[in-house]
Amino acid sequence: MEYVAVYVFNRRLRRERRYRDPLDPLHVSDEHLLRVYRFPRQEIIRLCDELRPHLERRTRRAHALPTHTQVLAALRFFASGSFQTVIGDTVGMDQSSVSRAIDKVTQVLCVKASQEIKMPTTAIDINRAMQDFRRTGNFPRVIGAIDGAHIRIKAPEENEEIYVNRKQFHSLNIQAVGDTNNKIISYDASYPGSTHDSFTWRHCALKQRFLAGHFGDALLIGDSGYPLEPFLMTPVVHPTTPGEERYNQSHRRTRCIVERTFGILKSRFRCLHESGGSLQYDPEKTMKIATSCMLLHNYCVDRRIPYVGDLVQEEEVPVQPVRDNRQVPGQVVRQEIIRNFFS
Repeated sequence: MEYVAVYVFNRRLRRERRYRDPLDPLHVSDEHLLRVYRFPRQEIIRLCDELRPHLERRTRRAHALPTHTQVLAALRFFASGSFQTVIGDTVGMDQSSVSRAIDKVTQVLCVKASQEIKMPTTAIDINRAMQDFRRTGNFPRVIGAIDGAHIRIKAPEENEEIYVNRKQFHSLNIQAVGDTNNKIISYDASYPGSTHDSFTWRHCALKQRFLAGHFGDALLIGDSGYPLEPFLMTPVVHPTTPGEERYNQSHRRTRCIVERTFGILKSRFRCLHESGGSLQYDPEKTMKIATSCMLLHNYCVDRRIPYVGDLVQEEEVPVQPVRDNRQVPGQVVRQEIIRNFFS
């Protein structure tokens, strides 16, 4: 009978155990939260409330991780890029719990990103975007600046060679479109580092929307790694007139917006920058992490949350220029812009 009593007592102890949460955002300064998690207190609470229906689940186990613990563990990882064991030591969780938290939060944020990151679609929004870009760089009809950025990853086990970029490190090539507020309004994170920017553009859904006329006569603006098209303006490779020179100057001032957007994104979320090392995950999970960070970056822009520290320098991967074919229809549009606005 004594053995039975001991067994029952131990079972009761196990049932009564609770997860002792070491993270309490209500008793930490906003300065600390912003530095460590990239969000102040009220925004962390808002994010937890928004994600709670997707992260909480019914369980018979008494030590399920609270929503805010999962969110803070994921934010700490996004902000630092540290190994999961280091994150766990910092927040009082074991590595497997940190891994599950990152996975769950990332999955939810990716779904939200597909719904919330979007181009302007109404005539009012498109005209407003054009006016914002015109005030920024004096370039007409632009609604977004497009570019690619490389995210370092570990060498994948499958098809390793296609992830080696022109600087000979493994990466994903993330295509994004930014607006004048440094907000990301379109993205494609599905291509390996060896993929040329023009290939990503040629096969992305956004190009099909421009071809279908969803944005009227609005334009994107990109560097010489993109093809010149009626809705995508690139610089004149060899300018020969004052008008072409002025066009290139305006083009440069306008396009640098997306470069700054990537710089701010990687400053906020160092897991995407080389200073955080390479992401030690397979390409699919890296894609989801990058997508999650882009959505969180947009939240920061919308709520005017400053980034902490110096703006990081984007690691330059050489651009292989696309041949400037003077017979393409885009040349007609570009010459018309030069003649009407820069001559």
